[in-house]
Amino acid sequence: GNPYASAIDANQFILDNGSIIAGAGATTGTLYFWEHWGGGSHNLSEYQGGYATYNLSGGTPSAAQGTNDPDVGTGGTPTKTPGRYIPVGQGFFVVAESGGTINFNNGQRIFRKEAANSVFMEAPPSDQPIFGADTNVAPEGQFGEIEDLRTKLRIGFNSVNTMRRQLLFTIDENATEGIDLGYDGKLYEDQVDDIFWLVDDQELVIQGSNVLSDETKLPLGLYTATDGFNSIVLDGLFNEPYEIEVLLHDKELNLFHNLSNAPYEFYMLSGEYLERFEIVFKAVQTDEDEEAVGDEEDIIEEEAIGDDEVSDTINVYFSNDSESIVVVNPSNFKIESIVMFNVIGQKIYSATTINSDTSYAEYKVSNLSTGTYILKIESELGNITKKVLIE
Repeated sequence: GNPYASAIDANQFILDNGSIIAGAGATTGTLYFWEHWGGGSHNLSEYQGGYATYNLSGGTPSAAQGTNDPDVGTGGTPTKTPGRYIPVGQGFFVVAESGGTINFNNGQRIFRKEAANSVFMEAPPSDQPIFGADTNVAPEGQFGEIEDLRTKLRIGFNSVNTMRRQLLFTIDENATEGIDLGYDGKLYEDQVDDIFWLVDDQELVIQGSNVLSDETKLPLGLYTATDGFNSIVLDGLFNEPYEIEVLLHDKELNLFHNLSNAPYEFYMLSGEYLERFEIVFKAVQTDEDEEAVGDEEDIIEEEAIGDDEVSDTINVYFSNDSESIVVVNPSNFKIESIVMFNVIGQKIYSATTINSDTSYAEYKVSNLSTGTYILKIESELGNITKKVLIE
């Protein structure tokens, strides 16, 4: 922990001790702050809590239980996201990268009053000053806040077991798309349900990169111990270089969901999912672009998300009049499966008998509630995925 009677600069501590990018150092360059939020046992295995995390990319709060609000932690208390300055007496953990000595020095010290960038993970008594005597506080303005203008993305996960985890993605010219010690922070503890970035088969809560474009893909790993409803949400997008939308790609359903508009809610069986989800980005269309592509709602209902060639030769839609999935297949290509899902990922219909020898076929699906559904067709040409509106 911080041994001085003043705050210390976490960034300088990381630089003095971390294996930054390709350099050698004693630690991985990430600091972990334990936050205890439940359980009265003295047995370590029965502790309930998690690690807030900080490195040169920024900070994330610990996982929390019983809340879906990124600003409210377990028990209704505010979440605590570590900042750049570590208060007097605040403890933290590091992970050793190689043998060596942890370096605390006066060059890491900074004399400042408690501010937004100084966070105690455990509150001191109300009558105990956080920074000691006033003689240790520098004059106002001597150490001004350094505004962080880097692009940052915060993704939240709300699980069926009411676990809450936030991930951070930061654009920094010193990072790469691979693993960068000091900029990428590993997941340090396992919750009953959890989410993480996947980079080179490593599980991260903080990811740094120097690339953000329409081609950027950020794979997500996720696991849950219980069948049920979960959601992935956009907690925040800051200092973006141009107006962009944040999309969640559900590769199992071949579905792109705009997190900028709403959370993605889905039903999932218990287990580990390492290849299903990824975050992608899309530049916001101008008014001229929107006029060219037409009304967005029509696109959602009519446009195939799958291969263009397949959708040109096999057409599928839902007839509200006949309550049927209609498949138009003039060339009689082999259709292997016809499946319908609701928007939370539950399979609600699967064709048991498929007739590929006719150019027109209907598959009866009755008693569906009004709403949006997803049709997925697998054929010898490829897959088609469509959203349809049932009235």
